[in-house]
Amino acid sequence: MVPSVSATSTSRASPMWFNPVDMIARRRANQREDTDDELQVWIQQYVQQKVPDYQMAAWLMAVCFHPLSPRETATLTRCYAESGIILDWPEEVATNDGLLITRKPRPPMVDKHSSGGVGDKVSLILAPLVAACDDLLPVWVPMMAGRGLGHTGGTIDKLESLVGYNPRQSVENFQKIVQDVGCAIICATREICPADQRLYALRDVTSTVSSLPLQTASIMSKKIAEHPDSITLDVKFGHGSFNPSIEEAERLAKAMVAVGEANGLHPTTAFLTDMNFPLGYAVGNWLEVKECIEILKGNVADRRFKLSWDLIILVVIQAGQMLYQSQYHRIGTTNESGGSSSISAPGEPSRLLYSLDRCTKHAYQVLDSGRVLEKFRQMMLAQGADPSYLEQAIEEPNSIALASFVSTWTFEGTAGYIHDVPAKTIGDISVTIGAGRIVANQVVDAQAGLVFFKQVGDAVTAGDIIVSVYTNQSQEQADNALKAVQEAIVIQAEDLPNPRGPIITHKITQQNGTQSFSVPEWLQQHHSHATQ
Repeated sequence: MVPSVSATSTSRASPMWFNPVDMIARRRANQREDTDDELQVWIQQYVQQKVPDYQMAAWLMAVCFHPLSPRETATLTRCYAESGIILDWPEEVATNDGLLITRKPRPPMVDKHSSGGVGDKVSLILAPLVAACDDLLPVWVPMMAGRGLGHTGGTIDKLESLVGYNPRQSVENFQKIVQDVGCAIICATREICPADQRLYALRDVTSTVSSLPLQTASIMSKKIAEHPDSITLDVKFGHGSFNPSIEEAERLAKAMVAVGEANGLHPTTAFLTDMNFPLGYAVGNWLEVKECIEILKGNVADRRFKLSWDLIILVVIQAGQMLYQSQYHRIGTTNESGGSSSISAPGEPSRLLYSLDRCTKHAYQVLDSGRVLEKFRQMMLAQGADPSYLEQAIEEPNSIALASFVSTWTFEGTAGYIHDVPAKTIGDISVTIGAGRIVANQVVDAQAGLVFFKQVGDAVTAGDIIVSVYTNQSQEQADNALKAVQEAIVIQAEDLPNPRGPIITHKITQQNGTQSFSVPEWLQQHHSHATQ
């Protein structure tokens, strides 16, 4: 069950006298904190459509100017989660070897969530990767993802570019797919967090996405309702994030870690990651899925993945963390030396089976082997993907049609170096060409997007292709979008000694607070090989 949060007032709100205007006015004037009861009725009334969108939009705007307190944020999160059902997972699972049915403890469950970025396609690789590491640690990955929000793309929009894929699974089907395959990626449904589903779309079109309390409640409520054992968070900072400064990202990460731990998601681990530049070489729905499929095929240290290396690092580091912290929930296992092990309490890493470095190395080896592709295939088929289309997308991705109109930048200026590819600007451009949405419930174009052939730090000379823009709107729109990209990208004559900072800068946990993070040396060596 979700722990309750004590109210600051003993008064109890009642729908009999509840006045939405008072709720909005009080927040706008910053008169006092709302009680738990007031927030609960507010959300209940909205879900029941007794509070219209325009009043909720006014309240969201007021929250942006006068943010919720930590208690109010925790209460709002709980109200989102309790607006629908909270999943109940079995403690044991049955296995049938053909002769005997046996029962054993279910694997630990771990999820991951990103605060949103441009070209952020981590989840598409991460979920099947962690599930495919069952030769080291059997782990289930139940993942609930979202659609495009503002200038950022959405995991569900991307996966829906695969014909037939259905993110709207019933709770029963969702749990069955997770148990049978080891992972599933669905969207919030009317059964799960219906309050957030409505508010998620409303925030997108009212410019209230960046509010820290609203981000926290939206992200963590779905995770609480989903009810995994633990969670890893990818909290972005920089130009393409909803949190431009690293300090803002840290505040959001700490808030989410606190809410997660308070609601039984232990450990809740957050990474602060750089979103000043697009992640990977593709921005757009099918284009990003195509990039992921190529990575899922393995041999990831190959130089052809030079533009995808930051993406690969994020996937591997987060997969290692997810495997590592899942050990806190393993029962009756043995450690590497053959001794017995049990659930480890916080602060007792010596009782875990495998070190964090071992888990991370194993994740890299499994990804490099190419066998994660089969797990991805299983997950997509289990969620309704058309078998023939999926096979074509996997085996012959270049045969999948792209958008009708394309405009390509072939560099003609004086040789130089790329100093900046501003992520938010690129994300905004992707929305204008159809890859994202401007209004709630707008259908996105699966084929639209951008493909980069150069990134920050790269040298450019006459004749080099820098980027191609794809859209189904018109050739004029493609040309105009390309012109906007050309105006945004900064190319200068001098080289930069360190053009791109580390993709991961910090790790945040409740136990250790904020700590600086460095990518392991062995992974950096693979990076050097891939980028030479």
